[in-house]
Order: sequence, then C-alpha cells, then structure tokens
Amino acid sequence: MSDLFGRQFKKKRTRVKEKLLEGLGKAKATQDDVFDQHAANLAKQTKACERLYRDLKAYGVSMKAMVAAQKTLRETIRDLYEPDWPEREHLCALTQSLDLQWDEFEKKINEQLMGSVSAYMAQLPPLKEKVAKRGRKLVDYDGARNTYNALKASSKKGEDDPKVVKAASDYDLAKALYADINNELLDALPAFYDSRITFIVDTLQTLFNADSSNHLECAKYNKMLVTHLDSLGNSFDSLRVPRPESTSSSQLDDKSCSPTSTPQLTPLPEDKSATYDTVTTSQKENDVVEENLENRVYPVLNAEDLKSASDEISPKVNPNESKVSLNPFDEDDETEEKKDSTNPFEESDDDGDNLGDGEEEEKKEMPVAKARNVEKTQDKETVGDCRNRKVLYKVRAAHHYSAQSSDELTFDVGDIINVLESREEDEQDDGWLLGVKESNGAHGMFPANFTKQI
Repeated sequence: MSDLFGRQFKKKRTRVKEKLLEGLGKAKATQDDVFDQHAANLAKQTKACERLYRDLKAYGVSMKAMVAAQKTLRETIRDLYEPDWPEREHLCALTQSLDLQWDEFEKKINEQLMGSVSAYMAQLPPLKEKVAKRGRKLVDYDGARNTYNALKASSKKGEDDPKVVKAASDYDLAKALYADINNELLDALPAFYDSRITFIVDTLQTLFNADSSNHLECAKYNKMLVTHLDSLGNSFDSLRVPRPESTSSSQLDDKSCSPTSTPQLTPLPEDKSATYDTVTTSQKENDVVEENLENRVYPVLNAEDLKSASDEISPKVNPNESKVSLNPFDEDDETEEKKDSTNPFEESDDDGDNLGDGEEEEKKEMPVAKARNVEKTQDKETVGDCRNRKVLYKVRAAHHYSAQSSDELTFDVGDIINVLESREEDEQDDGWLLGVKESNGAHGMFPANFTKQI
C-alpha cells in the first residue's frame, strides 16, 4: 500500500515539475493540433447538450403544470354543465378524452424525450475522463523523452550507460501508453461529434411529432365541443326561465301616466280648537302658494281661447269646488280677499276650507306656459322647414293646450310629439320646444311643462 502511494506521489511530482519546465521554456512540449480541435468540439458539444437538457427539462415541468391546470378547468366545465342540458354525457366524454390526450403528450416529453437526451449525455463523462487521462500520459511522455535525451547527451558511455538504458525503457513505455489512448480518442471524438446530427434529428422529430399529433387530436375534440355547444345555444328557448308578465307594474305605470286623475283632497280636521302652531303653519303655506301664483306669467288669451280652455278644465273640477275662478286675471281679487282674513284664531266654516284646498290642488296640477315674445312670433307666420330637422326625443301631452299664435302647436292629452332640434333662426324662448305631432304631422312651438318625456 505504501509502495503504491509512493509511486503515485512520485508521478504527480514528476508531472508538476515537467509542466513547470514547459512553462518556463526549458522543456519541449508535444503539440497536437488535430487532437486539440477534437477536444474543442467536445467542449462545445457538451455545452450545447447541457443547455438542451436544461431547457427541455424546464419545458417538461411547465407542461406538467399546464396539463394539471387544464384538467382542473375541464373538471370545472363538467361541473358547470347542468344535468338537464342536452347530451351532458357526450361533453363529459370529450373533456375526459382531452385529459387523456394531454397526459400522453406530457408523458412523451418527460419520459421518452428526456430519457433519450439523458442517455446521449451519459456518453460525455467517459470521454472527458479519457481526454484528461490522455493529458496526463502526454506529460509523462514528454518527461520521459526529455529525461532520456538529457541523460544520453551527458553520458560518456553512450547507449551502454545503465541510466541511459533505464531512461530509454521508461521512454518507450510512456510513448506506448500515450499512443494507445491518443489513437483511441482520435477515433472516438470525431465519431461522437458527428453523432450530434442524428441526435438532434431524432430528438426534435420526437418532440415535433408528439406535439403535432397531440394538437391534431385536441383540435378534433375541440371542434366537437364547439358543435356540441352550438346545440346547447340553439336550445336556449326551451331552457330559459319563464318570465310571466307582472300586472301590478303595468297598472302602476298607467296610473302614474294618467293626466285626468284628480288628487285626493285631505279634509281639514273638524276640531276647531286646534293649536296656534298648526293654524299658523297652514296659513304660511297658503301665503307661499299665493305668492307663487302671483309671480306666474300667463299666455295672452282671446275670448274664444279662454272659453275653450275653460271647457277643457271644467270637467276636472269637483262640484264642491265650483266657486274656483278659472280666469288667471282674477288672482288679484282672490289674493286681496285672502289677505283680509289673516287672523289664525278666526273661525271659518268647513266649506270655505275645502274650497281653498281644492283651488290650491287644481292650480298645482294645471301647469302654466311661460310667456313668449308675442310681437316676435307674430312677425313670423310659421317656423322654418322641419323636414330636415333631427328628432331629439319624444314626449307625451299631459294636458291640453290651445295655440295662441300661428306658429304654436295645439294638442290634447295623450298626443305623441317628436321634439326637433332648434336653430338660431327659430328664436326659441325658454321653456318652449319645437315639435311635430305624430298623429297629423302638424309642427310648431309648444310649452315643455305641458308634456312628459317618454
């Protein structure tokens, strides 16, 4: 054991010494350019194989994660597809076939393909070891040759000197060992480097064939799924939830849109011993209503129009409220009469109270058109051509209105009017709109507060 250790130590020392002498230029080193090129090709091939193995392994790991995610998604799809929908079993079978197809593809990548790459890369370590061994044998060969030449040159006896004979024997042995391993590598390294072509072809063909066949099968299953889902979409009418019409909502809309509905009057309490605060609050509210009525501006009405307006409004008035004046110009007299009795402690009969409430509710329900510049409208007989006007929206007449001039529009309750865009030459007043009746095509200006937008 000690002899073996001693020989190994002696060899290492000799090799270090020889390399040092070669580095200093005191010893001649053997140069083999052909082998150096083969060694460089081996290093390049090793680097390429390691990169391919690393990236292919990352691809396989990602593929495995993607297949797991696809399985989860298809399981969710199977759960979402309700049992009463058409051909649920067919859809489940298609998604399960997709799961099997992707499992097979993932197995080819991670097992078959990675196995072939690993087997090819397993040839690299022995070749690297032989290249390193060839380097050691080359140092031994150079050392034995340099020693033999030095002893032969310094010996006086020449070839008969025992030291020269022993150096020649060591030189022959080192030369034989180096020649054997060098010749072996000169055959193995080029062959292995050329095998990279067949290796790349086989590896990539396996990858692309597996990928192509997988996508073809998956495309077939996906098309079948699309066709199946089309049939589900065509069954929408039979599967949709029934929607019965609600009568309460339509009745509510009819009541809210009815312009003839009379607001219910709340009678005043019969107890005449009400508190001072209640009477004062009621009197203040009446004063505010009267002030608002005084500030309103009424359209100019002639005798015939006033009569027609009175005929339209009179059916809506309660018989108990027949004392209410429909002439807006009598407002001052009514205001003066109301202002004469401002004492909250003064007693009044129930009929008078109900009459005041009815008059207030009637005035609140009937809108008043804003004043227009009559002189300006009288100068213009009609509004400009409305045929090229853009319809903005539609309104429904909530109250009857009679035209006060030639460019205004007359309409009844429930008439549909198309509101048109206005232009500068129309000189449209605030609170007035330009429109066309759908019933007869008549067009003109009309007050906006007599209508309700649809």
